[in-house]
Amino acid sequence: MKAIKILVAVMGLLLIAGLGLLGYGLTSKTGKSGRAAAPPASVQFDAVSVPLPAGARTEQMMVVADRIVLRMVGGGPDRLVVLDPAAGTVVGSFVLTPEAPAAR
Repeated sequence: MKAIKILVAVMGLLLIAGLGLLGYGLTSKTGKSGRAAAPPASVQFDAVSVPLPAGARTEQMMVVADRIVLRMVGGGPDRLVVLDPAAGTVVGSFVLTPEAPAAR
């Protein structure tokens, strides 16, 4: 009976130590990634030329990760233009073409 009591006490201590290490691991990971990252002190670049067809306008702007996505409508098919603000360049664009209606 004495051996069982010692075994239970040792396993209890191991359980408490394991939970403590788990809690420490979770708080140390969350503490680093939970805070908002400070924006760069200053990102500067010259004017960037974004191709815009005649009659088109910027309908929407979204920030996705470290890119800016502009949704342009009018002047032809709608398009998405992806910009890299750190480099001040146009990364690429997507032309949104509607599909023909399905035949019944």
